[in-house]
Amino acid sequence: MNTPARPSLWRYFILCLTKNYATFSGTASRREFWGFYLFLFIFSFVFGMAGGVIFALGLPWGELSGMQDPEQVQTIISSHMAPFILIVQIVTMVFYLPIWGVTIRRLRDAGFSTAWGYGYIALAVISIINWAVLDRFQYEGGSITQFLGVLSSAYWLLLIILACFPSRPAEENTPE
Repeated sequence: MNTPARPSLWRYFILCLTKNYATFSGTASRREFWGFYLFLFIFSFVFGMAGGVIFALGLPWGELSGMQDPEQVQTIISSHMAPFILIVQIVTMVFYLPIWGVTIRRLRDAGFSTAWGYGYIALAVISIINWAVLDRFQYEGGSITQFLGVLSSAYWLLLIILACFPSRPAEENTPE
């Protein structure tokens, strides 16, 4: 008996970024789904830490230490943060389609409606509304921002729970 070897978790990550970049049809096993998210989390953590160090090293600490006005300090820090935020947004956009695709395929494999996965678009819309509208008009947040944060977090938790279900066997196409 010669059983085929399963691809490694790293291989699934690479497949999601290349062959299955924007693939919403088919299925994704739990191994593919969690392998993709594992390496996505590892890279996010490493690049986030590296970005934080680079950002901190780029700040004019000598100039900041002599300032007494918090608004001036905030202005200088914000001006140095803009390129970092732009890079994060570009990388997020690059990974958006593979994340969405593997989530939809995983839900289909577990036997759930793909409509659950399309709620992922709602998460993006909620984030854009929160960022583009509320933050840009100096809205102090309050209950709306907190509600949107809780709603998106609850939806992510639901998607994670649904992704944990085992794969459903393929239905046979036999006439009745």
